[in-house]
Amino acid sequence: MSASFFVWTKPGTEAGEHLADIIARKNAERIAGNGVFWWGIGNSLGPAVCEAAKAAGGTLPVIFCKMLGDAQSHDVTPTVTVRWKKWQDWDGKIADIPPFVRVTSRGVDRKGRDKRKHYALVCRSDGPIVFDPNGRSFDPRCCLTHLGKVPGDSQITGLLQGDVNAPHHGARYHIAFRAILIFPWQATLLEPDPLPRHEQPIKSKLP
Repeated sequence: MSASFFVWTKPGTEAGEHLADIIARKNAERIAGNGVFWWGIGNSLGPAVCEAAKAAGGTLPVIFCKMLGDAQSHDVTPTVTVRWKKWQDWDGKIADIPPFVRVTSRGVDRKGRDKRKHYALVCRSDGPIVFDPNGRSFDPRCCLTHLGKVPGDSQITGLLQGDVNAPHHGARYHIAFRAILIFPWQATLLEPDPLPRHEQPIKSKLP
């Protein structure tokens, strides 16, 4: 097996916004950013993603597999939706998020506490973001995390090691889209700003 590091993430409805609407917004962001877009995630991958990217020559593959099952209520109808204004790099330097980037999330965590941090994958794609629900089958259980463990069902985003192109017959997940992580690979997001009502996401009519 040709094993290498890559990032796996499972997007779905987030901050009251249907996945189809998020994809449309990220496509506009990608165009404005000359191929670059930031994809919000709820957990940090830690310094390991930085080390893996450096060891691989500066970039890492990232695969998107649509989340299975129904979205959770706190993602469908969050009590507060925020837009993140600042980001922090690996050296601790804080700067404004680029003007073409828009990352939103719910404003409170699962315990009802105000969120102070969020995260984003810094991605590049030369072509449009098109999610194919019938893409190549992918079984995360055929891979290991960077800590040498089999990914759990509850894991949403992780740094994995394995052959992402190997045939995984009968797997529950499908690779809907691929991109490349570029420096700084992951951004820590700071300064959440509650969205006014007129900027709240308009929910898609798609199921």
